Amino acid sequence: MSISRTDKAPLQAELLVTIPKGQYVPKLDSELKKYQQKVQMKGFRKGKVPMSVIRKMYGKAVLADVVNEQVQSELSGYFEAEKLDILGQPLPSADQRNYDFGLKNLEDFEFKFEIGLAPEFDLKGVSKETTFEKPVAIVSEQMIDDELLLARKRKGSDVHPDQDFTETDVLTIQAEEVREDEEPPRQTEFRIMISRIADQDLRDRVLSGKKGDELDFDIFKLEKEASEQYVRKYFLNLQEDELEKEVGARFKGIITDITRIEPAPLDKDFFDAYFGEGNVSTVEEARNSIKEDIAAYYNQQSEALLFRDFQEKLLELHQIELPHDFLKRWLIEGNKDLDGPTMEKEYDAFARNLVWTLIENKVKNQFDLKVEPDEVKEVLRARVMQYMGSYQFTPDMLDQTVNRLMGDQDQVRKAYEEKMSDKIFETILAEVTIEEKELDLEAFNKLVAEARQKANPNVHDEEE
Repeated sequence: MSISRTDKAPLQAELLVTIPKGQYVPKLDSELKKYQQKVQMKGFRKGKVPMSVIRKMYGKAVLADVVNEQVQSELSGYFEAEKLDILGQPLPSADQRNYDFGLKNLEDFEFKFEIGLAPEFDLKGVSKETTFEKPVAIVSEQMIDDELLLARKRKGSDVHPDQDFTETDVLTIQAEEVREDEEPPRQTEFRIMISRIADQDLRDRVLSGKKGDELDFDIFKLEKEASEQYVRKYFLNLQEDELEKEVGARFKGIITDITRIEPAPLDKDFFDAYFGEGNVSTVEEARNSIKEDIAAYYNQQSEALLFRDFQEKLLELHQIELPHDFLKRWLIEGNKDLDGPTMEKEYDAFARNLVWTLIENKVKNQFDLKVEPDEVKEVLRARVMQYMGSYQFTPDMLDQTVNRLMGDQDQVRKAYEEKMSDKIFETILAEVTIEEKELDLEAFNKLVAEARQKANPNVHDEEE
């Protein structure tokens, strides 16, 4: 058995794999004997079917499997011995001879494969000489005030004022259709937040009014941006089979109830309920905790922007050549639904992602980054806890779920890739120079929106 290599183009080569008859015949005979032992056929006892019959019925398929296994084994050994880093998978050469794998005239087999080779390059830009700007959102006192009030409302209680309403109060309205014929009017009851009332004059009258006031309105224009289907379902309370029923627009109604969420007082009960028992005991500590949470939230977006800048800078520094002809053929042969024009349209993005993967692998190898099984478990554990949310589960239940996922190769692979990606980012972050730039929330959000638009340019077009 041998392999010879012929370079055809930069980063493209052809391998000739020769499988001599004497190499595969012993394995072929051994496999056929295994078939003979287990095949059951009418007229013969198990294990007593003549070998001539076995060879005639199963010979071609068994020979093809034996030879293919030896070819794959030889290729793997060759790549390892020669330390070849290939892209994609070997492809049969265009002039490869087709064998029928008949057993009458056994011969030496020759197989030609085209391979694409990963380019060799030195890692650039991952050093203190490379500077990146990290946008940092300024956490204002107003942001903390708003979040603290929201937290208090989450732990607050309902009250029902009779007057002096606010924009966030929710009205309960009993309403009746205004009809000019003799048909019985439609009656309904629904709730609406005052700030959602579309007509400014009506909203002002409600805010200065009281419980029991009567209102006249067009029910289909009452709430901002509410579709007709929404009104029919949630304001008119029509059943599924009634949604197309004709209903007039004019209604008169009466405010029967007002619901307001009274924020929880800033006391020990609130602190323990929202922040966890004993974690916070003063307003100042509560504000600091909220500030840290807000900063952590925006830091995730900030690091996403920074990661994008890492990619763009390193891709700019590494103008890496690829075996494009081979890769295009590999893409089409690996996906029968992919035609030539579609592949050409998508190829540049594929090549860019491939170059980034090569850069990531270079970082991984140069800094000897590894992901241990326990780290994969931690990723899966965090994923399970996030998925389960507020569901109460015991540590044993969590461990059982994680152990079950560890038996799923696809889940393990995804967790491994997620953790390795994090390590690569953290390594680059530690090696380069980072300069923080503080931005107010409006400027920061604009930067995030621009990055998303750049990453998904078609989203805006579709929305337009």
